[in-house]
This record gives sequence, C-alpha cells and structure tokens, in this order.
Amino acid sequence: MTRLVVEELVPDFVGEIGDFPFRAIDDQVVRELRAAWTKYPVLRFRNVPIGDAEQVAFTKALGPVSYPIKQTKGKHERFPEILVISNKGAGDLGDGEVTWHTDMWYVERPPSAAILRAVELPAAGGNTYFSNMYTAFASLPDSMKARLRGLNIHHQSVLDTYHEVRLGKSRPSSSDFETWQGVDHPIVRRHTDSGKPCLYLGSGRAYQSIPGMKQQEAKELLDELWQHATDRSDIWCQEWRPGDMLLWDNRCLMHRRDAFDPNSIRLMHRTTVDGERPAAAFCARSLRTALNQLTS
Repeated sequence: MTRLVVEELVPDFVGEIGDFPFRAIDDQVVRELRAAWTKYPVLRFRNVPIGDAEQVAFTKALGPVSYPIKQTKGKHERFPEILVISNKGAGDLGDGEVTWHTDMWYVERPPSAAILRAVELPAAGGNTYFSNMYTAFASLPDSMKARLRGLNIHHQSVLDTYHEVRLGKSRPSSSDFETWQGVDHPIVRRHTDSGKPCLYLGSGRAYQSIPGMKQQEAKELLDELWQHATDRSDIWCQEWRPGDMLLWDNRCLMHRRDAFDPNSIRLMHRTTVDGERPAAAFCARSLRTALNQLTS
C-alpha cells in the first residue's frame, strides 16, 4: 500500500508531499521517497512538525550524512551534521544574493541530496530558485551536445564564490586556472539513479577552465552554457513559508537565493547526504542512446 502522496507542482521537476511520517520512517517510506525524489528532483514539505533531531534522522534515512566542510561559520551547537545558514550570529551566507551553484561542486564527491528547513524567515526576500539541469542539457542544440562529449570542467578549490581564499588554502600566483588545486568533473554527467544525462556546471564561474582547451575558448564555451542553464523560462522559485522544508537533488539542479533585508532574520538549517564522484554521461554509451533515454 502506497503511503506517500505526491502532488505534482512542475512535471518531472517539483513535487510536494503532505503529511510525511517523519516519526515513522521505515524501509517502505524510504523506497517511496527515493522513487518520488528521482521523478521530482525538488520535493517540498509544508508545515513540517520537526526539529533538528528529526531533520538529522530524515537525512540519515536517505544515506550517510555529509558533514559541513566550513569550520569558521555555520556550526550548530548540538548537531554537527547541520550547517546553520543565517545572517545573524555565527550563521553562514549572510543576507546578500547567493548566485547560481551546485553545493560543494569543488570536491571529489559532492553531496547527492540537500535538505533545507526554514526556522525563521524575513517578511520578504530570501527566495530560492532552481534550474533543472536535465532539461538544460536536453534543450541544447545537437551540435553543442556533440561538442560537450568528453569535456570536463576543472573546478578550482582555492577561492570561494566571494573570491576569498578557502580555509587552509593559499592564493595562487598563476593566472592559469587549470593549474590551481581542484578537481575535474564532466560537463555532462550521468545521474546515478535515473541514468539520465544532465549538465553539471558547479559554480565559481570566474575561475573555471576546461582541461586541454585554451582559456579564452573555454571561457566563451562556459559563458554560453551558463547563460543557457540560468536564463530560462522554466526556473522554479520557492517562496518560503514558515514550516517549509525542501529536499533537492544536488546532482541535477542548480540553485540561487535572493537577497533580503539585513535588519530581518533568515535562519535555515541545512543537511546533506553523501554523493558519488560524477560520472561522464557518454563514457560507456553512445550520445544517441543517452539522448533517447532522456526523452523516453
């Protein structure tokens, strides 16, 4: 017997689950949740009657927890699994705009899932926007899809999106971003659960490079992909309400956040689930096979 009812908000993109049994999560619930999450990369829960302990338990039901990398901001006093996102106190990310990104794109194994729960909200602003990287890839011209086959992005891990040096790193002297410490991930990855190809652009756009490609050529190609992925009509916006919680797939989405009044308070608690190293979509299958699977 099916226990979860999912209301479709955007086909194959956003769903909403009401009356989720947060205090009675068993194997069947997890199977149904994962099936829903594979179909809808963004799942919204409203009026969630939970606190920090229940959020951590919910996260662990999906897999091993990824612990926050940042050590100077965002520490939770009781639960090390939680990153505190707030513009007050010891929270992280402040009150300004947070530009398009995938969480922790610059590590070998970025998280698979992100769970964000609203604890305190401003009267306006601070909305979160999502771009579907499945459809971003599918809507590219065939010539571009063919061009991207076999290409990686070098994601440097030295500077953050605010151009500040990350903890434990040193500012490079070279202007060749490809030589900076970091990781290479495929521009088009194959999603582990759905098997579908999607764009994977990460973030830190100003310092990205494509191994084996001249820096100016790589910049022009990446600029075109970033514009295509983020200047789209099918971006979905989460206008936060008290009691909202989102689960989203960090592997096939990008997201951003609006700025908000610095005199107000926005307090969110985020947890993440371990992921896998992104696998290239076309290393073992033909481009045509992958595209047929996406549209089937």
